[in-house]
Amino acid sequence: MPNECSASIEALGLLLFKRYSAKRIPERDVLGLGVTSSLYVANWRIQTNIKHPEDDKAIQLIVAARPCFPFSVPHIYTYPKLEVLKYPHVEEQGRLCVWGDEVSFDPQDITYVEHLIKDSHSLMEETISGKLDDDFSAGMLSYWGRSYKALPKENKATSLCNVKNLTSRQIHVAYDNKGIIFADTDDELNSWLKNIGIKPTRKLCSITLLLNLSETWKPSEYPTNLGEILSILKTQCTDQAQAAEAISLILCSRRRDPVFLVQTNTSNGAIITAMKCVGGIGARGNAGQLDHYEAKTGNGFRDNVIPLRFLETRCAQLKIRGMDVERRDPSWVLGRDSNPSLQATSGTTIGIIGLGSIGSSLLPLLIKAGFCKFVLCDGEALEAANVGRHLLGMNYIGVNKAEACKRHIERNYPWVEVLYAGSHEWFEDNKAVETLTTKCDLIISATAEWVSDKAIQELIESESLMCSVVFCFTEAHAIATHCYVNNAGGFSYGSLFDNTGSLLESCAKFEHKTTKETYFCGGIFQPYGGVELSFGHSMIVETVTELACEGTQDDSYRVWVGSRKLLQSVGGKWSHGWEQKHGEIEDGSRILKVL
Repeated sequence: MPNECSASIEALGLLLFKRYSAKRIPERDVLGLGVTSSLYVANWRIQTNIKHPEDDKAIQLIVAARPCFPFSVPHIYTYPKLEVLKYPHVEEQGRLCVWGDEVSFDPQDITYVEHLIKDSHSLMEETISGKLDDDFSAGMLSYWGRSYKALPKENKATSLCNVKNLTSRQIHVAYDNKGIIFADTDDELNSWLKNIGIKPTRKLCSITLLLNLSETWKPSEYPTNLGEILSILKTQCTDQAQAAEAISLILCSRRRDPVFLVQTNTSNGAIITAMKCVGGIGARGNAGQLDHYEAKTGNGFRDNVIPLRFLETRCAQLKIRGMDVERRDPSWVLGRDSNPSLQATSGTTIGIIGLGSIGSSLLPLLIKAGFCKFVLCDGEALEAANVGRHLLGMNYIGVNKAEACKRHIERNYPWVEVLYAGSHEWFEDNKAVETLTTKCDLIISATAEWVSDKAIQELIESESLMCSVVFCFTEAHAIATHCYVNNAGGFSYGSLFDNTGSLLESCAKFEHKTTKETYFCGGIFQPYGGVELSFGHSMIVETVTELACEGTQDDSYRVWVGSRKLLQSVGGKWSHGWEQKHGEIEDGSRILKVL
């Protein structure tokens, strides 16, 4: 929209001149202001009465309009520029970070720029006066990233560590060509590595330090050598030996440039950053008193012995710098530390019997709800005709559904653990039966097969299976999805069916046959797509999550019914018997709570 942009730029220039006596800056003069002129189509200068703290000159605001103005907010620069990292909300070239993502504006009314300039003026006054210094804490990651230069081809590190642990401690680390990964335990690290296709080895894995801070560093306080880290540890530890042992986690690394984590606890939650030793360290003579590494005699000291005063000198000589690190622990990934259900769901092991159109598609929703331990059972392989309403795609055709789902979720959600993936009919597999009955806190039965349901009944009545079972199935054309929570002690779910497994009362009735025959002897299938099922998937996962978080001794029964439009398109109608018993369904597209 070149013509519209040109007209908007002219209108903005007129507005700025009338309101602030601002004059447009010739392009040849823009570079002299420290502004990258190629990014903008026009720039204006506004004089302020605010004095620059360094040279006592009056600061000017530079309004820089981008090519897509008015649909993008102009950038505001200071001249003489305020120094980045010295003042909060100041970026490179003296640019002010004025509006956050929460600010909205009407692009068709360019007077919003007046509000932007007013806020810029207020921000500049407050940041120079020091009133906003606490914002260095809330926005620490922005300032941390500006405090160092990332090395060429340096990948961002990954942290799996639990931020609720507020102690400085030993953690584990893996150094891989794809990046550095931190984890609290060796098992957690190894599991993650295996799930993303990396074989854990002694050469790859090591231990290091997580330094926990109760107060946030300001940019002027960012450490530049390992001696500053040792000083912090000395204030945290009960004696100097503990501090020496903690710093030795870094010094004793088998890596030339070892890394460690720093956790900062702020009012907005925990921040994780990483640091790397630069210039290389020599392990000889640097050891603490740790079993994981055998220090060799050298540098004038006996094995595992170094006086603290020499350790302090050595640490002060070891330069360190910041690194990019990204949190990938479940607490952050599944809600940015704001998921109230995570504590309950992460501690619940779920068994899923049947990984078809319902069971497989529950998996990513369950994982996103916080469940991370599963037992999967299915005796069939994936076929091409399954893909249209299944979690898995063509690359898994011919692979057993349980095994394929295990591979898929562990690769895409590496913190997830599949305790067992049974590839036979579960009731014929002793290992599957044992795992389901002893390891699972809750079981989802999604086979819609009466033989399987009756096998579950036997386990319940023999008291071999003591946890709740959530039974799920769909009606013809997926016009309704049923979710029945059967608590241990009886097979009340069975009351919905006759003794051959036929549903006694369905939501929908059809005067015609709803199944179609396949090209195999005796083969049939029920035609429907993945969209019709998606609402039922959400209902089931919501039910399971509530059950894990709140618990209940009573059975419950919910049904998602699709729209009347869908029902009529497949030649059906609502069941009069159902409506008499449970109430009018009306236009559908809703959840019916039966129990």
